[in-house]
Amino acid sequence: MANTKSRVLVGVADIEIRYPVGGAWVDAGYTVDGVIWEGATETFDVRVEEETMPIERVVTGETVAIIVNMAEGSLFNIDKAIPGSVLAAATISIGDGVIKEMSIRITGTTPTGGTRTITLPLATAVGTVSTPYTKGGIQVVPARFEALKGAGAGCTIVDT
Repeated sequence: MANTKSRVLVGVADIEIRYPVGGAWVDAGYTVDGVIWEGATETFDVRVEEETMPIERVVTGETVAIIVNMAEGSLFNIDKAIPGSVLAAATISIGDGVIKEMSIRITGTTPTGGTRTITLPLATAVGTVSTPYTKGGIQVVPARFEALKGAGAGCTIVDT
């Protein structure tokens, strides 16, 4: 499996979440320490008895993820970061097993100083969320969003 993990934005980046998919984009604040984009590709090597090396390589699976630390500990952000949570009014319920499909858009600065927008048109939060509560500190909301295959590309990265 080939893995690519890179910091694709420098400094803070703006996060927007569209939930439910097709709804309006909601400003979810900014990241604390940039964004990590991760791509993994699983492949199958086609081999024949007559050759010692593969004669072809076929993609059998792909995973694209955006990993962020959201600087704003709002209930909206915490709910979107936790797989299985439900936000109703001012209460988050955890343990209902609800997978929220959403769109994620992150805009920030490229390493060369331009603007880069990363969009996951269809994604879900995955993994563990651990938010510290400290005296005098900010509540950072860590999140990992993984793309799902929708009608178009699973992820787009656009420089302007």
